[in-house]
Amino acid sequence: MTTAAPEFSEIPGCFWKIWLINEEQKEAGGVYLFKSVIELEQFLTSYMFELVKENPFFSNLQTNIFGVPEEPSLITGAPLMKMVI
Repeated sequence: MTTAAPEFSEIPGCFWKIWLINEEQKEAGGVYLFKSVIELEQFLTSYMFELVKENPFFSNLQTNIFGVPEEPSLITGAPLMKMVI
């Protein structure tokens, strides 16, 4: 993960990724926060995401997309970022 992290930090429109692992169950995952649905869709059709999907170390890859209710998330300390225009 540490070797791949710098590449993931360069995903356009992605504010952050939280890496998840359960070594006992041999499960891993991640939670990403994207600037917008447009950047998310671009990532999901990118070469990088294709490499993740085709990686033989991964099986049962699952992608779920959720919106972020900003107000309650900020109340509970979520690390959300606002873009200043």
